[in-house]
This record gives sequence, structure tokens and C-alpha cells, in this order.
Amino acid sequence: MEVGISTACFYPVYLTEETIPIIAKMGIKSVEVFLESYSEYDEDYCKAMRDDLDRYGIEVNSIHAIGTQFEPQLFSATERQRNDASKMLIKVLKAAEILKAKIYVFHGPAVKKDTTPNIDFDKIAKYVDYIADTSGEYGVKFSWENVYWCWFAYPEFATFIRQSVKSRNVYFTLDIKQAMKSKKDPFEYLKSMGDKLVNVHLCDYDDCGNLYLPGRGSFDFAKLNRELKKLDYNGSIIMEVYRNNYKDIDDLKEGIEYLKSIFENKDKGD
Repeated sequence: MEVGISTACFYPVYLTEETIPIIAKMGIKSVEVFLESYSEYDEDYCKAMRDDLDRYGIEVNSIHAIGTQFEPQLFSATERQRNDASKMLIKVLKAAEILKAKIYVFHGPAVKKDTTPNIDFDKIAKYVDYIADTSGEYGVKFSWENVYWCWFAYPEFATFIRQSVKSRNVYFTLDIKQAMKSKKDPFEYLKSMGDKLVNVHLCDYDDCGNLYLPGRGSFDFAKLNRELKKLDYNGSIIMEVYRNNYKDIDDLKEGIEYLKSIFENKDKGD
């Protein structure tokens, strides 16, 4: 497993492209690029960022877009809405291809807080297949992330999706803070994702739901390491925290070093 960082950790202080030299100075070689706005999907923008990434020897594990801009509309009732959303999806996938990203992290439609959506999985399967197969055409794994305010707010969602779709390019991203905000056990999500897990988002939190840098809350990272090893998981571990969760870059680097001590140490968790 390799520990990396999301460019979202620096939002809104730095623009996405401004994070690259900072991440390089931290000694990190794997990133998740969070594209923050429409202009960041442009090919010229992504080519310039790819040049910077190559200059610093940084690989893009995954990309994330502002999902509310188009992802819900991929499931809309009208073909026009779906087609327009698909155009935006393809722009994002082209961006992923230029950035040499392995994974497209997906949120999907939103739901009312603390409600379990009534989803017809057989009905949405064809739309999921389209998104996943289209992602595959650009060499990218489609990875649905658990998010407390979206469809994937409960562990069984992954099981139902796996049972319903035909595409072989449907994968999952585990976000432990989103599991906590969903008032669910993160390890239950892990079970339902199984061998389709390709990406992990980590921060830390306490019993009151306050968020911290890894190692400063109460989450059991050693247990997560053990469970990931049981799945033979060898993907990236992406630290994703909010700007108010740390003081400065040195503080942020401590969180990275803590995760490395667990997930990049072969003796840990055995």
C-alpha cells in the first residue's frame, strides 16, 4: 500500500495546480486530484498540470470532480438531461486520461439527510453500466464512494450494486469519515465492497464526530490495516482532511508520516 494525499486538503487556500509543488516538497509521490470547477476539466489545464506532476515525479492515483455539477443528472428521467450530463462526464474522463489517473471517484445523486433512499437497483443498473463502461474506455476505474448525503450512505448499497450491474468496471472507494457521518461502521462498508475496493480516503475522528489528522482521534488504523491485508488490498491510502483540521504544512506532513508508519510498514498489523 502507498500513502498519498488529496489536493482537496489545501482547499480553499490554494488552487488545485498550486498544490503540486507543495505536495512534492512534502515528499509525497501519489495524489488524488480534486478538480474544483468546470475550467479545471479543460484539456489544456490538465496538460499543464500533468507537466508539473511529471516534473516532480508525482503519480495521479485518482481524480475527483464536483459531483453535484453533473453526476446526479446521469440518472435523470429525461434523455436530454442524461445526455448533457454525459458530455460533462466525458470531459472529466478525458481529464483523467490526460492526468494518467487510474481511478474516477464518484459520488452520485444526493438524498435527504438521515434517510435511506428508495432505489430501484435494476432500473439504475443500466446507467451505472454506462458510466462504468465509459470510464473504462478512458482507461479509468469507476469507483463509487460512500458519502453520507448521497445514495451510497449505507453499506448494503455496494452489495446491491454488485448484484445488479453487468459492467466489470464497477469499483468502490471507502471513506471512513463519511461512514462515521452516516452513523455506520466503516468496516461494514469494507465487507460489502470486498475485492472491488480500489481506493481509501482517511482522516481521523473522535466519538463526538470531530475530525482530526490521522493519529489524533480514536479511529483504529491498525485494525483497518489488518482488514485491508485480508482483502489483499494493495491500492493507495489517500489522506483527505479539511483545511481546518490542521495548522500548517508541517502539521499536515505529520498525518502523512503517521499513515506511512502503519500502511507502508510491512510488519504492522501482521
